[in-house]
Amino acid sequence: MKPLGILDRYVLKQWLLTFALSTFGIPAVSVLIRLSETFPDLSDAEVPARDILLGAALLYPSQLAMLFPAGVLFATVFTLNRMGRHSELTAAKAGGVSFYRLIAPMVVLATIAVPVNFWISELAAVATAEQRILHRERSDPRQLTRFDFAFVSHSEWTWAVKELQRNRDYLGNLLVESPVDSLGQRWAITADSARWDSENHRWVLHHGASHLIADSGGVSGSFSYHTLTSPAIVQPPDALVNPRNKADEMRTHELAEYLDRLERTAVRPGMLGVDHKLKYAIPVACLVVALFGAPLAITNPRAGAALGLAIALGTTLVYLTGTQIMKAIGAKDVVSHDFAAWSMNGLFFALAIVLLIRART
Repeated sequence: MKPLGILDRYVLKQWLLTFALSTFGIPAVSVLIRLSETFPDLSDAEVPARDILLGAALLYPSQLAMLFPAGVLFATVFTLNRMGRHSELTAAKAGGVSFYRLIAPMVVLATIAVPVNFWISELAAVATAEQRILHRERSDPRQLTRFDFAFVSHSEWTWAVKELQRNRDYLGNLLVESPVDSLGQRWAITADSARWDSENHRWVLHHGASHLIADSGGVSGSFSYHTLTSPAIVQPPDALVNPRNKADEMRTHELAEYLDRLERTAVRPGMLGVDHKLKYAIPVACLVVALFGAPLAITNPRAGAALGLAIALGTTLVYLTGTQIMKAIGAKDVVSHDFAAWSMNGLFFALAIVLLIRART
């Protein structure tokens, strides 16, 4: 059987049609339901109608990313279920086409869906953060002001800041200390204020002094300055902001950097650690559920569409419920974050292998 023959094109057409309807239609319905539920409360809170509608539109990418694997599962199950009801599976087998060859186009599309789902998840993080700002569910970090906080940069310089005004990229009354060098000395730099130089990506410190502190605690050298720029003080303003973002409001690399900051300040990541691993595990579920649903959909070829719906909904419910349970367990460090995030994929992949081996080919 040649690649992209008549049967392949027929399978792809049926799969893509079901995939488009389920993947893009169900999230739209979910967004409309959410909008109908929250619209009265948002109106009472005097949120402008434009922000309400725009926020609802920004909610769509997150719903799409979450339901993307379910769309792949629905497409696989319903395509094979329909072919079974119309004896098309029997006809294909009679023509010498094995079950594995028949589902090959679906497996290819499910594999392509993995990076697509990851990309949508990255887009959804930005959209979700903006949606919560518009609906006043969280403060805008661009307008955030912080007082009296400490921070440890990647280069292990310690920052003590009296005031941060994010909208002005301004720091007031700060102390920055370098790590101790091989001679037991460290630099301590004080400044009345600092401004972020967006062109050169570094802070410009104003009106302060720099001190070289010896191992004994005494000052080995000191000088004052009017303006100072240091190649070591390059932590951007966003890194100093602590908006208490949730995992679904941060892209993968942003969440990784946030977890790194937590680790350097000896804070246990908890569920955020599992959420970071899930940003990779959930897109891979597109392929896993396709491999699982394909042999399950042909267990009773003559069954009606209700069986296909039951298989798809049941699998989705078990996967999502199991993922939430494992997140809670992983957050308590009972198991590793990797195991908690990938356990449901591992379980369904193992079941998929068993079902594929036992499937009538």
